[in-house]
Amino acid sequence: MEHIDRHSKANLADAYRVFDLNLRVRQSKVGCFLALLLMPAGFTLDYFVYPHLFKNIFEARLLSDVFLIPFFALLFAPAVQRRIRLVGSLWLLVPAWVMCWMIYASEGALSPYYAGLCLVLLAACLLMPYTAWEAAIVCGIVLASYSVACIYHQIAPPSTSVSFSAAEGTLFNNLYFLILTSIVCITANYHSARRRFEDFRLRHELDVNNKELAATLKKLQETEVQLVQSEKMNALGKLSAGLLHEVNNPLNFTFMALQMAEQEAAENESLLDTLKDIGQGMTRIRGVISDLRAFAYPTKGTEQESFNIDETLTSAQRLCAHELGEIPVAREQLEGITALGSKTQIIHVFMNLLVNSAHALRKKAGSTSQITISCTRAGNRLKVNVKDNGTGVRPNDLPRLLEPFFTTKDVGEGMGLGLSICHTIVKNHGGSIDITSEEGQWTQVSFDLPLEPTMNISSGDSEPAFLEQSLELAGSNA
Repeated sequence: MEHIDRHSKANLADAYRVFDLNLRVRQSKVGCFLALLLMPAGFTLDYFVYPHLFKNIFEARLLSDVFLIPFFALLFAPAVQRRIRLVGSLWLLVPAWVMCWMIYASEGALSPYYAGLCLVLLAACLLMPYTAWEAAIVCGIVLASYSVACIYHQIAPPSTSVSFSAAEGTLFNNLYFLILTSIVCITANYHSARRRFEDFRLRHELDVNNKELAATLKKLQETEVQLVQSEKMNALGKLSAGLLHEVNNPLNFTFMALQMAEQEAAENESLLDTLKDIGQGMTRIRGVISDLRAFAYPTKGTEQESFNIDETLTSAQRLCAHELGEIPVAREQLEGITALGSKTQIIHVFMNLLVNSAHALRKKAGSTSQITISCTRAGNRLKVNVKDNGTGVRPNDLPRLLEPFFTTKDVGEGMGLGLSICHTIVKNHGGSIDITSEEGQWTQVSFDLPLEPTMNISSGDSEPAFLEQSLELAGSNA
């Protein structure tokens, strides 16, 4: 628990550091822009207060903007933004130093321009997200600069000086109010920084909680999908279990009668061919019953069994033969491959993928329909690929295909549960589903399963020598 708290605090500190950096950059841009406008705007004050120094002071104001313009441009550079804590106060200090020069060049401590330094301190308090220590440093630099300007005016008065009278009292008065203003500024920044961090902490925690809630709701939704599907499969299992006994016994009697009829019709070739056709149809019915038995008595999801991929696919094809119709299914490197897991659930995965491919192929006209099932080895996992040359999927829809209840089919054609169920089944087998597509051309769904340790098939790194076998599905001749 302590480790989790430390990790959470570290995440909060990192997130706040990024937030504070972005806030400083934004506020520095605002402050620098205001300084660019307000410094030259003071020329009206210069005209009425120091008309004989108007030209000198106005040049100083323009010099301030000459520095601030490139600094404002640099605030958009990432390299400067990363160092905003070091250089972010320059837009405050440059106007302050220019005003200190105005004070030195005019009346020293008697100059009313010390009020401009109060504006600088006010900007430091309201605009910049300083900590108390940073505010104290900026205020200290401003106070020191003002003191130096006033004292130096007394020691070495400039030729532009307006008055040479003693100004110790006025200097003390101005410094007194500037110091008080600085104390207010530092105190305000201290409490503002605490309040800003607390607000960010609450927003950060709310965001984290919302993400956790969304993840929990998604898991609940997936669990609901599994429960619905489980109830459907249980209902199908109960129905199938009752039918198996009723259908299987007459089927066995029919096979026995068929064998006797074939023996008696040995010399009648026409009748014998007819009986063989009947035998093929009965064999197909037996295969469907065998596949239904798998759903009537499924293996538990937690139990692992070895099953043949080729046989599993054949069972899935028979169960969705009506949906596939005459669409050929090509198999590449499936013979003899054995995986570990729940055979019943993987049949379900194949059925959903085959039905989806069949629907996509029916929507696309003017091309030869084809579904290709292939597999490759990746370490101790078996990667199975189901590819069709159907209508494909829009790029915007790809990330949402595994979401429950999301479907690209028309209203009434699907509930959007098939791929979500497949995703859950594959995830329970320790794998994942990957969907790639080119709109209007093809779609490929890949998933991986545990591979039986004794299996040895070629990996996907080399070009496999594969076996293709096109199958006419059960029911295509019906």
